[in-house]
Amino acid sequence: MPTQDPDLSLLQQPISKLFWRYTIPTIFSMLVTGVYVTIDGIFVGHYLGETGLAGMMLAYPVGAILYAVGALIGMGSAALVSISLGEGNIPKARKILGNAFSLCLSMGALFALLGGLFSHDILLALGAEGAVLESADDYLFWYFALCHFPILSMTFTALLRNDGEPQRVTYVLILGGVLNTLLDWLLIVVFPFGLAGAAIATMLSQAVTGGLCLRHFFGPKTRLGIDWQQMRLSLDLCLNIARVGFPSFLMNLYLSIVLTLHNIAFLWVGAPIHVAAYAVVGYTEAFFYLIFEGIAFGSQPILSFNAGAGRTERVRLARNIAFAMSLLVACLGLLLIYSRPEALVYLFAGDTPQLASVAIEGMGLYFWGLPMEGLILVGASFFQAINCPREAAILTGSKLLLICLVIYGFAWAFGVTGVWISLACCSSLLTVWMLFAMRRVDVGKAALPASRGGSR
Repeated sequence: MPTQDPDLSLLQQPISKLFWRYTIPTIFSMLVTGVYVTIDGIFVGHYLGETGLAGMMLAYPVGAILYAVGALIGMGSAALVSISLGEGNIPKARKILGNAFSLCLSMGALFALLGGLFSHDILLALGAEGAVLESADDYLFWYFALCHFPILSMTFTALLRNDGEPQRVTYVLILGGVLNTLLDWLLIVVFPFGLAGAAIATMLSQAVTGGLCLRHFFGPKTRLGIDWQQMRLSLDLCLNIARVGFPSFLMNLYLSIVLTLHNIAFLWVGAPIHVAAYAVVGYTEAFFYLIFEGIAFGSQPILSFNAGAGRTERVRLARNIAFAMSLLVACLGLLLIYSRPEALVYLFAGDTPQLASVAIEGMGLYFWGLPMEGLILVGASFFQAINCPREAAILTGSKLLLICLVIYGFAWAFGVTGVWISLACCSSLLTVWMLFAMRRVDVGKAALPASRGGSR
């Protein structure tokens, strides 16, 4: 069995040192995770062209519900496990983890059924037709047929990181990223399976990463080992995991919904080339969004453990460091995007002058809100980590409602330009609300309900 060194370090080491220990590997692992989608985009853009990019852009937001479910279970259980460890309650932490595993299996079976039944109709409702519909349908078939893998991978990378193994998670995800690259080449280039090949490559890579992370919790070298007794579902624990993880579900579902809303709006006031251009913009944004997620996820064990232990001054310091790092990354990102947009477009779309001009114009209108995107993501994760899911859910839920209203209002009023600028405007407004809400939260009392098993 491992020693208690991870717990002692979370309480005693300087926050800055802990931040680098947990956050840097997590950022790197999130970027490697992004390889699954980014490499798919590069192969699809270069070998399947504009039709492939448009089909993938319509299909991926539907399949992304799987990552949202994995984030709900993973981040909800990870926060509660960390708080329980901070309180010294290892049996409760093990029970939470066992229930998380059972929830992954149950949700995978549910979405395999629902995806098989309704994905084609959803694509039709989104306006897909012809070759775009056919390739998007192939993509989603394999996404939902193998849907257990991304749910398990999302959940147990978070839990393994919380068990004091952020570097191991990074190594596992690197292996998954390399495997995804090889499989993309094999299933798109060597064997021309189209978008179906891209989906199979991603799912098999997720199977490897999820299996390697899950293996740790069935071995003898962890205090959080899973057995049959802990896998028996407890309604109270499942509801608690869902309550704390719901903001992460919204954050991931938000990405899916925002992608879908942009696609529909562009088809309404623009043309398919704007959807393809938005795919290029989306892949670029995903790179920075994954860094923001790495900052948020990497700081979560520090925040949750110290909140559970009542060390409020350490919680506030970790939060401030996370905000500062997200702003630094956003500023560097803006410098890169606005100085070298042509290189970014070429990376995902190759030498296509018409698409490049549309995508470059879109980048200029879209990315000024990048700093606010980073602050909102890290802020929502902070609320969640200290067991304030209501504030996190309000922040992410309001963003969903606001973008629905703004994107179509702006599209009607300003056309394609309005679609490009809508997200940045929403993020700016919500950042102001988040900063006011953060001043009202009592960090010292926030984690207390976790020890009683109730809700805030």
